[in-house]
Amino acid sequence: MGVKVREMKKGEWWIFIYHHGKHKAKKIGRDKRVALEVAKKIEAKLALGEMDLEKMKKRVPTFKQFVYGWEDHEGMHPGWLHSLAELSFKNSTRTGYKNILSRHLIPTFGNNPLNEINSRLVSDFTYRLFNAKLRSGSVKNIKNCLSSILRKGTQDGYLESNPARGVSVPRPEGERSFREPCPFTWEERDHFESTFKEKFPRYYPLVVCGFRTGLRIGELLGLQWGDIDFFNKIILVQRNITLGKITTPKTLSSKRMVRMTTNLVEILEKHRQRIIEEKLRKGWKEMPEWVFVNQIGSFVNYGRFVNHYWHRIITLSGLSRRTPHDMRHTYATLRLSKGDSLAEVSKEMGHGNTDLTYKTYYKWLPKESRTNIDELDKIFRPILYLADTVKNRY
Repeated sequence: MGVKVREMKKGEWWIFIYHHGKHKAKKIGRDKRVALEVAKKIEAKLALGEMDLEKMKKRVPTFKQFVYGWEDHEGMHPGWLHSLAELSFKNSTRTGYKNILSRHLIPTFGNNPLNEINSRLVSDFTYRLFNAKLRSGSVKNIKNCLSSILRKGTQDGYLESNPARGVSVPRPEGERSFREPCPFTWEERDHFESTFKEKFPRYYPLVVCGFRTGLRIGELLGLQWGDIDFFNKIILVQRNITLGKITTPKTLSSKRMVRMTTNLVEILEKHRQRIIEEKLRKGWKEMPEWVFVNQIGSFVNYGRFVNHYWHRIITLSGLSRRTPHDMRHTYATLRLSKGDSLAEVSKEMGHGNTDLTYKTYYKWLPKESRTNIDELDKIFRPILYLADTVKNRY
C-alpha cells in the first residue's frame, strides 16, 4: 500500500495510489501543499479500509461546482474562478467574467455535469444570445469566458476536448460598432483644455497629457513621477489603474515609451511644483508618487473624475458628449491628419500592430494625394522603350 506525490510536466502535481495490486493516478494541480494534504487523507482512508479503488470513480462536478469549487472524497477543489481566473486574468477581465457567469453562464449551464456540455449546446446558446439582441462583441466575450472554463475542464480530464473551441461567433451583416470614435477637432481640443484650466485647474495637466500622448485613461491615472524623463521628454508607460486597482498595461505592446511635446513638459514641471507646494501646505509626510492626485494626495478615482469634472466641462464648453477615451482618439486622428507615420503613431499608442490603427482611424488619414502620379511615366518609359527595341531587333 502506498500513496505518492510526484511533480509531472509544467509543475503539475499528481497523486499515485498503489493498493492491493491495483493503482490509480490523479492530477491535483499546481499546489504541492494541497497534493500532500489529499495524499495524507487518502492514505488514512486506505489504512482504515474506507476506500476501494475498484469502486472509486472520478466524480464529475456540475458546471457551477467547477466554476466556484466543490468537495469530494479527494478533498476541496477551489474551482476555476478561485484558481485559474485569480492567477491568470487582470482585475477588469475577472470582474467582467463574474458578471457574465451570474447573468448568462450559470443560469444556462449551472446544473449540467461538466462532461455533458457539448458543441451543440454551446452553439445553441450563442444563437439564443443573438436572439436576445446582444451584439456580436458581447456574444464573443461570453463565449470566450465559457471556452476558458471548458478548456480547464479538458486539462483536468473531465472533458475529452473543449466543446466551445469550434463554435464560431458571426458578425451580423450591417452591425455597426457600438460606439464610433468621436475625436475632438484642433479647435475643440483647445477650447476644452482652456475650459478645464479655468474651472478645474487641478485636472488641467491630466487632460493636456491625455491629448498630447494618447495614453489610455487608466495609464494616465497610473503615471508616477519616476515614469517621466523631463530631460529626454519621454514618458514610460508601465502600469494601469482600473476599477481602483493597480495593474499592468492592457497588453505587452502597451508597455512603451511615449514622447512629450515641449508644451506638455512645461505644464508637467509647473504641475509638479504646485504638488510640492500643496504637500507643504497640507502637511503631507511624503511627496505623492502619483503624477495626478486628488485632494488627499492619492491617485485620481476614475468614476469621480468623470462624473464630477469631465461631464461638467463637456456641458460648460458646449461640446457634444465625449468620453475620456476620446482624448486618445484625438491624439491619433490629429497626428494622422497632419501626415505622421502610421507605424510611428501605432507604436506610441501601444497597438500590437498597425492593422488595428489603420482600421480604427482610416477615415482620418489625409485624403489629398501627396505623391506625383507623373512619376509613373518616368519609371515605365525606359522599360517600354527597351521592349520595343528588343521586338524590332528580332
